Amino acid sequence: MGNLDDMIMELLEMDIAQENSIVFSEESKELIHQIAEKCQNISVVEETREQAEKYAEEMSADEVYIDMLHKIVAAPTRIHMLMSARLLIPVIDRKLREEGLDGRKESNIH
Repeated sequence: MGNLDDMIMELLEMDIAQENSIVFSEESKELIHQIAEKCQNISVVEETREQAEKYAEEMSADEVYIDMLHKIVAAPTRIHMLMSARLLIPVIDRKLREEGLDGRKESNIH
């Protein structure tokens, strides 16, 4: 595993968001899992885990991923941009495990 920022950039550069769907490949799911593991060592991520879980309670993994992309793009500062990924990727990882996605799920991208 490499640097957390490099891993997040690698994930963001993957072709996950396609026309009207989100497609999590096995490679992207593994990378999400590795990032989530690294994020466990960040105190603010652990301190806000329950709040992040509640926020995403009724959302699917792909909806959380799309929302994370929106938050990154609209972030008012660099720290907000960086923390959006660190806070939400562990949620995406948990959702993927719960949903047992086969790597493809249709979603409307807003």
